[in-house]
Amino acid sequence: MSPNVPSYVRILVVDDHPGTATTLARAISQLGPHVEVISASNGREALERVAGDSVDVLITDMMMPGMNGLELIERMQSNPGGRPAHILLITAYDVPGLKETARRLKVDETIIKPVRPERICQIVNNIIHSIGPSHTRPVAEVKAQPFKILIADDVADNVLLLSRYMQSDGYAYVTASNGQETLEKTRAEMPDLVLLDVNMPDKDGFAVLEEMRADPALEHIPVIILTAARLHPDDVQAGLNLGADDYITKPFDRRELFARIRAKLRTKSFEDAIRSRNRQLSMLPEMGKELSARLDLDELAAVVLRRTVETLGAILGHIILFDPRHAMQRTHHASSVNTSAAGIPNLDAFLAEITESRNSLIVSDVKAEPRWPVLEGDPTRSAVIVPMFGREHLLGILVLAHERTGYFQIEHLLLLQAIASQAAIAMENALLYEDMSRQQRQLSVVLDSAADAIIVFDARGRLNLINPAGKKLFTAFASIDRLSDGSQCKDPLIELLDQARGSEGVKSGEIACPDGRTFAALITPIEDGGLVAVLHDVTSFKQVERVKNEFIATVSHDLKNPIMAVSGYGDLLSHAGPLNEVQAGFIKHIQNSAKAMSELVQNMLQLAQADLSLTQRFETVEMSMLLAEIVDEFAGQFLVREQSLRFDPSPDPMYVNGDALQLRQLFRNLVSNAVKYTPRGGKIQVSARVEGGSVLIQVQDDGYGIPSTDLPFIFDRFYRVRRDGDAVEGNGLGLAIVKSIVEQHGGSVNVESEVEKGACFSILLPLLAHIQE
Repeated sequence: MSPNVPSYVRILVVDDHPGTATTLARAISQLGPHVEVISASNGREALERVAGDSVDVLITDMMMPGMNGLELIERMQSNPGGRPAHILLITAYDVPGLKETARRLKVDETIIKPVRPERICQIVNNIIHSIGPSHTRPVAEVKAQPFKILIADDVADNVLLLSRYMQSDGYAYVTASNGQETLEKTRAEMPDLVLLDVNMPDKDGFAVLEEMRADPALEHIPVIILTAARLHPDDVQAGLNLGADDYITKPFDRRELFARIRAKLRTKSFEDAIRSRNRQLSMLPEMGKELSARLDLDELAAVVLRRTVETLGAILGHIILFDPRHAMQRTHHASSVNTSAAGIPNLDAFLAEITESRNSLIVSDVKAEPRWPVLEGDPTRSAVIVPMFGREHLLGILVLAHERTGYFQIEHLLLLQAIASQAAIAMENALLYEDMSRQQRQLSVVLDSAADAIIVFDARGRLNLINPAGKKLFTAFASIDRLSDGSQCKDPLIELLDQARGSEGVKSGEIACPDGRTFAALITPIEDGGLVAVLHDVTSFKQVERVKNEFIATVSHDLKNPIMAVSGYGDLLSHAGPLNEVQAGFIKHIQNSAKAMSELVQNMLQLAQADLSLTQRFETVEMSMLLAEIVDEFAGQFLVREQSLRFDPSPDPMYVNGDALQLRQLFRNLVSNAVKYTPRGGKIQVSARVEGGSVLIQVQDDGYGIPSTDLPFIFDRFYRVRRDGDAVEGNGLGLAIVKSIVEQHGGSVNVESEVEKGACFSILLPLLAHIQE
């Protein structure tokens, strides 16, 4: 063993592809018996395998689940057994700043994939020889490296001449004397350009070129063939077809050769920049996946800061959110730099420009920028500020800082903008998720505390949601068609739900349960085709209303006898003896008041009886005959008031299921109103016809009409429309009785009117089913 080689070297290889880690570990272990190799498939496993022992060399992949390569290196820095003496970081993402971050973490070399195991072994072998028996680690200053050129030629004089030229022009170089050595050194050294002779032992230049172009790790390296033996145009064509970037024959002109070398290196620099940009972009889906997996805004901000600081080599990063729903200021420090004293600067002076232009800003020297507040203990010398715009407004800004002036360049800015765009989307999604969660909690509180039963069904009738009040009412059900309950309210609810499913609007109704309870039901369709049912228990109101109606009915009945007595004795007074003119006037006023009071009591009694359904006797009623009888009753009044009447009955019989006495009262009230509110010489029309599954009856006049402001209230009890000089008598109960009777018969009433043009009352009553058929 060489005296410069340590007697024992411990190497840790970490890669999330177990096959890669195992293959690389096996190859490195071939370097000698003094090498112990440990492999792991993730950062956590690596820490467990080391278990506090020292490691001389750490070789880790960058992107790994749970803990990336930089995080593993940070953890290994505080390893109880001591930090690794040498570190190799392997990554597929050649992003700006990654090497800067790696440098701060004292990484020896950052290697860009694809990379062959042979190259790793060569680097490790060099490290092993550099360790020496004392295990001391030289700290090299980072300097710009010159282009490296591989000279492949089996003639020593040619190699010597070209080496001098390279040294004179400031290029680094390595040499190879045969084809096999050329391939090995190309893989180990990754030169920027290869000067390739054709006639060489082991493998000729064409075979080397063909193998390089077939290797993804080497295919991008430019190759200039430099030969004195293969001068025929066919040879030139063959070399170029195999992928040579240029073909030069010996003897050559030095100035021409190096002009071509510089041209190829410039081209390679541009191509390297494009490849680097592509590798940067290839990192974005991985980062987007990591961000989209998080919905907690604080955790999301921490990940964004950590990843951007690591990726762009910043010493620290700030994220500031302006959204009022979740205002936030957070800072992340690079672990290898002491910036704990640095706070978040006030950047309000930049916001107006950023908001207006929607552009990012690079501050090359913060001390030369008057808008940047310099804080004590803050090592920041350059910074980049990137806005994070949501769908509608500025969510916040992302700020990275570096201790060197002029550090951030356009490539840093472009990558950070792409990351900030993804972060903005993820953060807006997190804010929306917070809003949705908050609204769901609020809705849950409302539903849980609501006294009404609230039930939601989907388009297929399956139960989606039911609140506690609904659970109390219905013990267990899964769909509209399989509804079971303890209160036997199932059938009325299902009937109402079926009606709502067949209509496009809101459906309301009452559900009377056999146990005596009554619910006011409101069924509302929702966008996906489902239904929301709200059931409000109105049993107590119904009971109160029933007591009220019973009271009114009783009082009205009891008042009839006294009123009749007053009216009767008023009539008898005229027979008791002669009356003077004043006494006769008093008697007339008494009789008129008694008559009005009798009509009021009679109307109140009829309304109460209708509400209570006390006197209803449903039977089959033919509406054309009933309407004809009503018209005949009012024939005398039409003549007295010189009004014309037109009656248009249906040509076919119209049968309804109803109480004939109540239906007569209904249409008496309507025709009576038409007579009273139509002036002399006016026209009144009564028509009837079948419309769909209903009987439509209309009473229309050309009288005074009803103002639009009064229309919503005319069916209210005791409401009367007032007109200037109105002398029409009434108590405001006639239309209330009409509405009550119509609803008792399952129908509806509607009115259309225009002042001085008359009114039209429309009544819809269900047509008997057998008549519809």
